[in-house]
Amino acid sequence: MKLTERDIKVAIASAIVAMVVSVVMLDMKGYINHLDESDKNVIDTFKLLSLDVNSTTKVSPKASNKEAFCVDGYLLIRPQKNESGKAVAGVLVDAKNRGIPCSRDLPAPGQ
Repeated sequence: MKLTERDIKVAIASAIVAMVVSVVMLDMKGYINHLDESDKNVIDTFKLLSLDVNSTTKVSPKASNKEAFCVDGYLLIRPQKNESGKAVAGVLVDAKNRGIPCSRDLPAPGQ
């Protein structure tokens, strides 16, 4: 059996239509989950202001509305004001997703 050029075009078009219909039906039935803004992992970004005796570091007098606390040796951050009822605490990590350790008995620098 030899396929003509028309048969090949019809087969390709049918495959494309079948794929589109499948995706639309899966989406309508709820099998495809779409991400929204609340599903993102990154809650906020932070920067480190180094403290040096020779320079002045200016910090805003406004509160950040976030608080940090230590759990199992890692620094966690959560919002102070929780109007939504969904208080989310997150582990503070560096650029390579390594947790930032914390200690209540932190020695002074240079000791």
